[in-house]
Amino acid sequence: MAEDVTEDFPLVLDPHRPMIISAWGRKGSGKSVFNRRIFRSWPYDAIAIDVNGNAEPGPDAERITREQIGSRFPDQAPAIGERHRPRKLHFRADPGSATYADDLDRAVGMALFPQDRPVCVWAGEVGELMPNGRPGPHMRRLLQQNRHHKVTALFDGPRPMFVDPLVLAQSDLVAVYNMPNPADRKRVADSIGYPPKRFDVEHEETQRRNGAEKAAGRDPYWFLLWHAEAHQLYRCAPLPVEDEPEDQADDGAAA
Repeated sequence: MAEDVTEDFPLVLDPHRPMIISAWGRKGSGKSVFNRRIFRSWPYDAIAIDVNGNAEPGPDAERITREQIGSRFPDQAPAIGERHRPRKLHFRADPGSATYADDLDRAVGMALFPQDRPVCVWAGEVGELMPNGRPGPHMRRLLQQNRHHKVTALFDGPRPMFVDPLVLAQSDLVAVYNMPNPADRKRVADSIGYPPKRFDVEHEETQRRNGAEKAAGRDPYWFLLWHAEAHQLYRCAPLPVEDEPEDQADDGAAA
């Protein structure tokens, strides 16, 4: 049975303990708010891979082009006497480019090296990085070896049925917002080892609460959160959204 968390769920992570975190749900259900909040609080190097222009990784994120994608995360030139200074990068991909799929995978590769430095990579709309459900070489390495590369990965998407099963299988945290398709719910339940019928009940209760919030004029963003290490399912109250960007109305608040 899901354990209720009625206060703000703590999303501050240990950057020295790499994790894979995935968030799922239909457009407008809140999944991007979840990952955006983690990304903005990350204290070290980070890159947001943005395929739809809705990432809003924060005012400190530097926009980069496909020509600036390299084989490793770029260093910030330190001032005299300073050590390495963290950078946050924002790659806005062009879906119309002939090199689109390769650009996305190469951007993932930037997070993998240098291997001894903690990096966070946020890949919204993760299905775009897996054409026909098949991840590129850098993405597959990340899914299989993120701990060896000190990479924390944030993934989100509307339908887990259309992404590589490793995304869910390797997720340390799985956030589920409004997921109307029963096949998607079964994919999540089977992947995390939770009885599918019981998962449907928990999802239905979560959406019932969202209906009540919406009727009361409040943000309807209750969600389920699976904690793999604790082997526990939580039902979490909506995350605060007052400090989110104005595009939130289009993205779910953002997702």
